[in-house]
Amino acid sequence: MFGNSNKKKLLAVADGMALPLDDVPDPAFSGKMLGDGFAVEPSVGVFYSPVDGRVESVTDTRHAYSIRSDDGLDILVHIGIDTVELKGKGFSSLVAAGDRVKAGEPIARADLDLIRAGGLPTITPVLVSNTEELGAFELSLGEVKGGASAVLRYRK
Repeated sequence: MFGNSNKKKLLAVADGMALPLDDVPDPAFSGKMLGDGFAVEPSVGVFYSPVDGRVESVTDTRHAYSIRSDDGLDILVHIGIDTVELKGKGFSSLVAAGDRVKAGEPIARADLDLIRAGGLPTITPVLVSNTEELGAFELSLGEVKGGASAVLRYRK
């Protein structure tokens, strides 16, 4: 769709498998109620910024990160499903609200074994909430390297 022209991208937020939002076991994410994008089933508990931008917020439980990209996209990285129930246990934030981040920079760590032991999915949705700014986009799904593999390509 985009060929080799100048295109922008969102990087994988973790090592693992990039999947469509349809595969997320939560209707708010799979139904795209909070935005469009993709998900990553992480194999390692290090999470990266998908874009250059500014951290707008970090939840107190350190499981969700809102980042405003330099080109105006509002991006939510939500580590796991229902992980708010862990009340921050197993999560550490490497950034704070107001920090500038580069695409591929580590933003968080999570204990995937602890999350799974709690019976919670580790699949991590990456959403663009202001999809009107995104325009047309394409996904490259499958095995990804966190902070390196382009998963979502778009033109603004």
